[in-house]
Amino acid sequence: MKKINFGKLKENILDLLYPRHIKCIFCGEELNEKSYNDTCETCLRTLPFITHSCSRCGAPVALDNDGVCLNCKANNFDFNLARSVFAYTDRVVSVVHKFKYNRMRFLYEPLANFISEYLSTWEISPDIITCVPLYESKQKRRGYNQSELMARYLAEKSKIPFHILCTKIVDNASQAELDLKRRKENVKGVYKFNNEYRQMIKNKTILIIDDVYTTGSTCNELSKIIKANGSKEIYVLTLAHGLGNQKL
Repeated sequence: MKKINFGKLKENILDLLYPRHIKCIFCGEELNEKSYNDTCETCLRTLPFITHSCSRCGAPVALDNDGVCLNCKANNFDFNLARSVFAYTDRVVSVVHKFKYNRMRFLYEPLANFISEYLSTWEISPDIITCVPLYESKQKRRGYNQSELMARYLAEKSKIPFHILCTKIVDNASQAELDLKRRKENVKGVYKFNNEYRQMIKNKTILIIDDVYTTGSTCNELSKIIKANGSKEIYVLTLAHGLGNQKL
């Protein structure tokens, strides 16, 4: 008797309950001719797109005269710059959680389209796109790595090579479960560089894609490893920025 793939069955049921290109991915309203990228007209007007941000990490925070947030003043990052499309407010949180935890895999395309549009306006020229990797068993349970899906789609659309430059070798605690100060320690030693790409990245500009940037600890740890293996510059682009006005 053929074994039932319950994960795939759940995805198929979700496809029936939430048919793509019919309802807004953020609010569930039906789409019409004024909709764009599976997003209704109202959400397009009111979503928390980041327009003013920290010049270093892209946080949507109140800035002083030098344009750098408190988190960046307190930390030295190994990446050059980071940017995000949205502030991590309720509607964005909801769609990210559906994508990550509810097997709504199809959301990678419209979400990556928002990232692609931002990249087209950002004056950087990456040679290689990569993503934040998941621990193997976690990726199997989830069914996919949400950051990888967006990064692969972005790479194909941008005609930039995609490679998984690092592997996650330690199943550490989720960053979301930790306070800001413990996140930096939590990611130390959990990634390793995939040596097959060492020559490929020499003096190259790398773009790391992830879903949410909070303190930058995860992307900074990856950047440190990639830079140690010869890259020239490293940039980070995420769907959302969760630092906001949190106190450090």
